[in-house]
Order: sequence, then C-alpha cells, then structure tokens
Amino acid sequence: MKYCNERNESALSTFQGLEIAKTGLFASQQALNLTGHNISNANTPGYTRQVIDLSAIAPPTTYGMADQWGKAIGGGVNVDGYRQIRDQYLDQQYRRENTTLGEWETKSDTLSAIEGIFNEPSDTGITTVIDNFFNSLQDLSKNPESLEVRAEVRENGVALTDTINSVYQHLDDKENELNSTIESRVQEINSYADRISKLNNEIYRFELTGQTANDLRDQRNLLVDKLSEIVNITTYEDSNKNFRIDISGQALVDGNNAYTMSVDSTGTVKWDLAGTPVNPTGGILKGLIDMRDGDGTNGVKGIPYYKEQLNKLAYNIATVFNAQHAAGYGLDGSTGVNFFNITDSTYDPTAEYAKNIKVSSDILADDGLQKIAAASDPNSLPGDNTNILNLIALRDAKISGLNGGTFDDFVSSLISNLGVDAQQANMMQTNQSAMVKQVDYNRQSVSGVSLDEEMTNMLKYQKSYEASARMITVMDELLDTLINKMGVT
Repeated sequence: MKYCNERNESALSTFQGLEIAKTGLFASQQALNLTGHNISNANTPGYTRQVIDLSAIAPPTTYGMADQWGKAIGGGVNVDGYRQIRDQYLDQQYRRENTTLGEWETKSDTLSAIEGIFNEPSDTGITTVIDNFFNSLQDLSKNPESLEVRAEVRENGVALTDTINSVYQHLDDKENELNSTIESRVQEINSYADRISKLNNEIYRFELTGQTANDLRDQRNLLVDKLSEIVNITTYEDSNKNFRIDISGQALVDGNNAYTMSVDSTGTVKWDLAGTPVNPTGGILKGLIDMRDGDGTNGVKGIPYYKEQLNKLAYNIATVFNAQHAAGYGLDGSTGVNFFNITDSTYDPTAEYAKNIKVSSDILADDGLQKIAAASDPNSLPGDNTNILNLIALRDAKISGLNGGTFDDFVSSLISNLGVDAQQANMMQTNQSAMVKQVDYNRQSVSGVSLDEEMTNMLKYQKSYEASARMITVMDELLDTLINKMGVT
C-alpha cells in the first residue's frame, strides 16, 4: 500500500512539473511575441516600448497537493500583463515646451512675412519712394516752369501713394490669411478632441476586461502631443481612468465627451456650449491671435500695430505736405490746392489713411501740372520757387505726429523695431526648438524601442523557451519511466 501511495505521489509531482514547464513555455512565448511587437514598431510614430510583467505562481494550498515531506513548491510563472515604459513627467514637459514652440514659430513666420511686405531697404520700399519724391521736388526747384519736371513730381507722388497703398493692402491680406488660419486651426482642435474622446471610449471598454490598452493609449498620446503644438493643454487621468484635457481651465475633452469651439463674426474664438472666449495662453493658436490682433498693447505687436503706424505715416505725409502746398501758387495762379486727397484736420485712428491715400484729383487732372504750387508770390510767376523750397524743407522737418521725427526717421524706426521683434521671435523659436528636441530625446530614451535591447531580450526569451521545452521533454521521459517501466515483478 505504501508503494502505491508513493507511486501516486510521484505521478502527481511529475504532472505538476509538466504544468510548471508549460507556464514557462507560455510566458517565454508571450515575451517573444511582445519583443517582436516592439521591434516591428521601432519606427512607428508615438509607439511606446512595452515590457512583460511576470510573477511566480504561489504553491497550491489545496489539501493533498504537498509532497511526501509535507512541502509544496510554486506552480510556475504567470503573465501579469504588458506594461508601457513611459514617464508622465517627460510627457508633460514635452507638451509644455511644444506649446511654446508652436507660438514662437507662428510669430517668427508672421513677422518675417511682415518684413517681406515692407521690403526695406530696397529700390521699391517706402523710404526709397519718399526720397524719390523729394528729389524730384529738388529738381523742380531748379526749373519751376518745366512741365516735364512737374510731371516727374506728379509721377513720384503717385509712386509714393501706390507704394503705401500696396504695403497696407498686403498687411490687410496677411491679416485675413491669419484669420482663415485661425478658423482652420480651431477646426483641427475640434477634430483632435473628437478623435481623442472616441479613443477614450475604446480604451475604457477594452480595459473593463482587466487588460491595458497600450496601443490605443499610444494613439491617444500621439494625438495629445500634436494638439499641444496648437494650443496650451493640461491633461488628467483619474483613478477611474477617466481622461480629461483642459484649455485654460475649460474642458476640451472629458471622457467620451468632446467640447467644440468656433470663430464668430468678430473673429473671436469661443466655446460653442458656453459661448465664452477660449483665451489660449500658448501654442500656434495664441501666436495667430497675437499676430492678427496685436495693436501694441502689452507689448504685443501684430498686423494692427504695423497698419496703424502706416496710417500715421500716410496721414502726416498728406496733411503736412498739403498745408504747405495749399499756401503756394501754381503756374496758373491757383492756390489752396491740396497735393494729396487726405484733408482731415485731426487724426482718426479708425480711418484707413494708408489704404486710401492718393494724389488729389486736382493734381491728376489734365491741367494738374499747372497747379503744382512752386511759388509763394503770385506776382513772381512763373519763375518763383520759394514754395517748392519750403516743401523740400519738410523732408527734414520734425513732425509731432511722427513721434517728433522726420518721415525717414519714422520709417527707419518702424523697420528697425520690426527687425528687432522678428529677430527676437526667431531666436526664441530656435532656442525653443532645441529645447523640444532635447526633451523628446530624453523621452525617447525612456519610451523608445532600442533594437539592441530587444535583440538581447529575444535571445534571453529564446533560451528560456528552449529550457522550458527541454523541461517538458524530461518530464515526459519521467512519466514514461513511471508508467511503463516500474511494473511489479
């Protein structure tokens, strides 16, 4: 009887050994599968390296499962799950830096475009056409009777106003372009929010089974990374795995709910549900809004600021020149004639002077050359050039409406300040780009797939698989001996 019990215990122990070896075989196979998954996705954008979590199976506690010495061994190895190697702090840092980069890239690109619109210094820039205009007046002062020289004055006056008109129109076009881009970016944000909310639902349903939706989480994290470039975001995930994204304290995504925004008729970005402004504090959207709306308040200088400076220049060129021109006399004895069409006695900040400035219809008329007021004394016609000399003197006059500087001083200061702003934005973009690359490098060093490491793991798990398979072979041989070769003689 004792022999029979010992034989049963031996068989039971051998079968247990088979089960233990089988768990090792399965665990090694799953580890190899995961290694292959990592290798396959080594170049997949947003993919996070995964590792297998293993734990020892505790000895069975069922009565009768101990050996003849009353001792019990474990049941092998268990696959607890597959875990992403991800650093949440580096994720948050990357998204913060990416938001700042998006803002400065937008500002740098826009300010560079504004520099191109002004095109200073160049043969066709505002400074050049102002100089050409006054140079033609200088020529007229030498020969005030010449209709040919008078025609040059008129042509250069038209060139001056056309140039100011053109610069202003290009600024206007850029402003409209920015507004269209804002609308496109808002729709892009809405699209990301919708896709993330749907992924939230998929992840939640998948993880109800007790598993972790690693690859779905990778898809979501990649979308969140892209979203962070457009607008400042804060992300949260609570203990119930409810994932939320906020913009300046307002929910964009909350679980499987996405909250949309739109651009109203005034160009304001608003939440559709609440009707309140979005007020981004960073990202491409912040850069676009600053460049579209920046009027110099709080140091933010965008398209409106440069349009306003151009309006001041156009208004002061027209009104200052008109005042002196109207005081003189033309070849035909006419007086009180304005050279330019702007006649407002006071500056109107809402008027688009730079858009509308023209040489006056009186000067453009068929007899307009006769009306260019070169003389100060009607009795000294046609050779009097006194008023032309007074007009030439305006070139170096200090104009109160232009910050106490000359026409050229004002333009030079404007272009210089624009250059400083553009240079600063470019420097910030360059520095921020380097910062984002460094943070992303740090993040990839943690989360990215190392092919060398995966090859090492592959060899390790291959050896483990082979050992478990060998263990099964040994156990099979033991069972064969126990069953077929231990008969009673």
